[in-house]
Amino acid sequence: FASVAVTTGAVFWLLDVDLRTAIVLGAVASSTDAAAVFSVLRSMPLRTRLRGLVEAESGLNDPPVIILVTVVTSDAWGSSSPLSLAGQIGYQLVVGVLVGGAVGYLGARLVARAALPSSGLYPLSILALCFVAFATSGLLGASALMAVYVAGLVLGNTRLPHRTTTEGVAESLAWLAQIGLFVLLGLLASPGRLWEALPTALLVGAVLTLVARPVSVALSLTPFRVP
Repeated sequence: FASVAVTTGAVFWLLDVDLRTAIVLGAVASSTDAAAVFSVLRSMPLRTRLRGLVEAESGLNDPPVIILVTVVTSDAWGSSSPLSLAGQIGYQLVVGVLVGGAVGYLGARLVARAALPSSGLYPLSILALCFVAFATSGLLGASALMAVYVAGLVLGNTRLPHRTTTEGVAESLAWLAQIGLFVLLGLLASPGRLWEALPTALLVGAVLTLVARPVSVALSLTPFRVP
């Protein structure tokens, strides 16, 4: 939220756009690419705690950004007060975390006690639990992405039967999802419009990298005495 606020303010002031457009630009640019972060950090000699912290921050960025962009681009922007919008975002995030944590904890205990007839069924059971977290959170009007991410974190840090098999299937699905994501992004890009967007992109990127991110890191970590 600190990155979004700083980037939005700079975009609003420097590019002379309306507040709604500035928030969307700030929100979309401020969230790190979790796939790239995970891929790069796994090959760097960092302390386990620091790597886990950065990975968690990157993964937890997406749900609030998706909620914020959805709210700003919907009719709720004009019909709701700032306090009401903040309440909606808070509700979706908190309930998403609770649902994901509950499904992950209970699901891990259930899978550990179950005696499935084949090792290939364990990865499917874990995938099914993630769908349960996603669907339950959606039914409650909360962030389904936050729920499935937290459920995945809980399940991934639990000693599950046939863990190696499950990790292999999960990694394969993750690669397939990444490939599909970048193919879709490439199809949505119009090469002829890139030059027109380049000055704005460079400005937003520079503000985010040189100002917004350092400010957000300082605000977030100073209370925890991280050097």
